[in-house]
Amino acid sequence: MKRHRPTRVDSLRVRACVLVLCCASSVAAADDESADLAGLALEDLLQIKVTTAARKPQSLRSTPAAVFVISREDIERSGAASVPEALQMAPGVQVGRISSGSWAISLRGANSRFADKLQVLVDGRSVYTPLFSGTVWEDRELMLEDVERIEVVRGPGGALWGSNAMNGVINIITRRAQDTQGTLVSAAAGTEQRGWLAVRHGFSVGDSHSGRIWAKRRLSDASDRPDGAAGYDDGRNTAGGLLWESRLGGGHIFTLQAGASSTRHGEELDLTRYTFGGAPIPGRLDSQENHLLMRYAGIADSGADYSLQVSYAHSSFAVDNAVGPIDDARNTLDIDFQRREPRGGRHDVIWGASYRHTSDQLNVQLIGGFIRPPSRSTTWTSVFVQDDITLLPERLHLVLGARVEESNLDKPEVQPTARLIFTPDGSHSVWAAASRTTRQPSRALRDFNADLGPFPQPPLAGGFRIRSAGGGRDMRSETATSLELGYRYRSGPLTVDVAAFATRYRHQAEYVNVFNGVVALPAPTLLAEFEVRASDDSRAHGLELAADYRPRTDWSLHGAYTYTDSTALDRTFRADIPLTNFFIYSADARHRLSLRSLWNLTPRLKFDAWLRHTSRVEPADIPSLTGLDLRLAWTPRSGLELSLVGQNLLHARRVHYAADTLPSSSLAIERGAYVKAVWSF
Repeated sequence: MKRHRPTRVDSLRVRACVLVLCCASSVAAADDESADLAGLALEDLLQIKVTTAARKPQSLRSTPAAVFVISREDIERSGAASVPEALQMAPGVQVGRISSGSWAISLRGANSRFADKLQVLVDGRSVYTPLFSGTVWEDRELMLEDVERIEVVRGPGGALWGSNAMNGVINIITRRAQDTQGTLVSAAAGTEQRGWLAVRHGFSVGDSHSGRIWAKRRLSDASDRPDGAAGYDDGRNTAGGLLWESRLGGGHIFTLQAGASSTRHGEELDLTRYTFGGAPIPGRLDSQENHLLMRYAGIADSGADYSLQVSYAHSSFAVDNAVGPIDDARNTLDIDFQRREPRGGRHDVIWGASYRHTSDQLNVQLIGGFIRPPSRSTTWTSVFVQDDITLLPERLHLVLGARVEESNLDKPEVQPTARLIFTPDGSHSVWAAASRTTRQPSRALRDFNADLGPFPQPPLAGGFRIRSAGGGRDMRSETATSLELGYRYRSGPLTVDVAAFATRYRHQAEYVNVFNGVVALPAPTLLAEFEVRASDDSRAHGLELAADYRPRTDWSLHGAYTYTDSTALDRTFRADIPLTNFFIYSADARHRLSLRSLWNLTPRLKFDAWLRHTSRVEPADIPSLTGLDLRLAWTPRSGLELSLVGQNLLHARRVHYAADTLPSSSLAIERGAYVKAVWSF
């Protein structure tokens, strides 16, 4: 891909471009250079601007945090058909594929289908649901050709991004409207990826206004059961959207974004561990989301830049099966303001405030479980400030920041951070950080109650019953204290990025047995009662490594290794009491390895390989797995690329992960292949 070369532009356009880069919340805007990371020289690679780590653009080299950037070209050459597949190339990211369309994704451990220590943003808009405090990845259907980059910031991000950024932030940034002019058609057909059709059209009105509209529909085939029988998880994803950007007088920028998505997948619940027997229950999972986002950004006469972003989303999540529905309908309003004020050269201050209001309507009647009250409104307000202090120009920086956050369900929480980075020369940089973050309990942990049974318990005529109660409104927030140390090195064709961390979690949710005995109900019954309490403490530590090696201009190697160990991996849950882990269960692999080779055989022919290894998933006891994807791409003429992709080529079928909160039956992901054509004109 041809690199973008800057040209002379008038002063207004310069202000506009600078503004877009300087507003971290204006993350829809992105630098063209980031789209072609694999083709950049190493010096340019380290100068790539990232915005998520500090809510301002800064180079990877000068960022005192563990950051990994997945570029548009990385996504394209990986053969990934969805964002979760692409995230497997980043160190520190735990990705577990449950079925053809459902995923478990977390950062630095504590993985589960709705991992609750991760903030996920799409163009600056938070998309996690307060129901589970997790992300419904099925809803994140995007046109991958329009994803500029994915910034993965590992480690505490609460000081800048608030609750739920306990273990990090994943920020999916799409391209600017002015960079997606014309029409693009992407079509694919295959075995497991049955196919998709995506169309985007970009347009301009004069020199100051540009936009695009897009639509996509993707079909996926059902996976296999471990015994080879057909699975149930075939599905479809449909999404579309609009982006409009206006560069106004005085360098101000107005952005309007709207989108809608709908997903439907098979969902078979295996409730045997909760109900002492019975067969898995087939059903369907439907999720939908409609959203609207507006952003206004400008530069004040003092030189400070600012942005105001307002977004509204209506989402629904429904599991329909014979043992009772799970329905969540939700409205969410987000308002975010930030202002950046460089002061006197030594201080670079960013401050801001945010407001979130969400209201839900729930209908949960799963195997005797229910959520009360059926509707609830929650409001979060917060203010934050961060100062990047230059102690030695180009050598030593100290970053101090904090956020104060309060909700109508919890007391104010302070989330401070302190970061230091030392760059003795152009080849080395060392950074360290200490942070405290918090996470409010999810709606489910506060309000989920259950009454299971009776189950046979001879000689007791009333059998055995299990009851549990949620933590309620008084349940306190979980906290995490983290220490991080990082090092970056560049020499010739080699770059290395290493980060180590240790985190102590406090006030985590756990089921506590508060009563166990025989009662008269009206017949003699063995009763076990549990309460969810914020009383569990645990620890996690790990090491993350990313390395690039570019021996030739037409060939590059990219590696990532992750080691994660945590208290949760060594735990076993009581098999005789089937309600000790609902909404809490987590499972991870201690070791993950990703190796990618990107080789331009000729200017028109590319051959790419991606080898992945995951150690045994604990405590779910899923065996270790090695996978291989291959991609061959041919460009017969400008604007047209044809490719053939093979995925999971080393095994006919293998189970990758075990579901938890929604206990879906385990499925085996099959070997697959698809052909793809991308035509732009």
